[in-house]
Amino acid sequence: MDQVKNSYRYFIAILAVIGLGIMTYLTYIHYANVKSFCDLSAEVSCDVVTTSIYSEVFGIPVSVLGLLYFTTILVVSLTKKSLPIFQSLFFLTVFVLIPSLYLTLTEILFIKSFCILCETSKALMLAILVTLFIAVRNYTKDIGRLVIPIVIAGAVVSGVLFFAQTGTVVKKDYSGLVNRLNETGWVYYKSYTCSNCRRQEKLLGDAYKKLNAVECHPDGPNGNPELCLKNNITGTPTWILERDGVEVRRVVGLQTIEALMEMSGSTE
Repeated sequence: MDQVKNSYRYFIAILAVIGLGIMTYLTYIHYANVKSFCDLSAEVSCDVVTTSIYSEVFGIPVSVLGLLYFTTILVVSLTKKSLPIFQSLFFLTVFVLIPSLYLTLTEILFIKSFCILCETSKALMLAILVTLFIAVRNYTKDIGRLVIPIVIAGAVVSGVLFFAQTGTVVKKDYSGLVNRLNETGWVYYKSYTCSNCRRQEKLLGDAYKKLNAVECHPDGPNGNPELCLKNNITGTPTWILERDGVEVRRVVGLQTIEALMEMSGSTE
């Protein structure tokens, strides 16, 4: 049986280990309320990208899917030598790379922030793809013809991802609720790198922009980290109700519409 050279296998394994390290770190900063080392500015920030609505697919972080991909590549490259199996890895990588490139487009067109580690992982995938191609090209007939339907399938998946990530459209206008929250005295403390803040925005729709809000991240728009420190904001989003300069109530975390109605004293 034809086998892949060990040099190709080990090189692919090394790339996969690096990819695993990157994906593990990206998963960590997706969930943890910490600043990553690659949060350099609003335009170059792993934090902004990994907490955006485009960082999840049906509630699963994209980085977790990346972990699964690189784990598969690592395990197979170290335990298998069969050419047909590596041909399958080649086609798998083609398929996975297409939605990954879609995510790069979201950084450029929608998030408007560049994630260094995200793009490094895609460069690793491309390097794995090229290595796999070199390893199997002489044993795979009509490889171009076989790749075309896989590319089409990847493009279809990218379209599904886009609608899954942006398809939740707020049909109701919550401006009245937001106005009531403001009138009651609630102040909303947020961060532009906060995933739950983005979910709160998605929940309220355009009315979200009318909230009496304070940006806690120093690099965020109109950032006021001093006020956040003064009010002991340890996580975002945080809602604080003040009366005559005295804190009356504090609510931490993503709030449902029903919870916001209760906070505002509204019944509709």
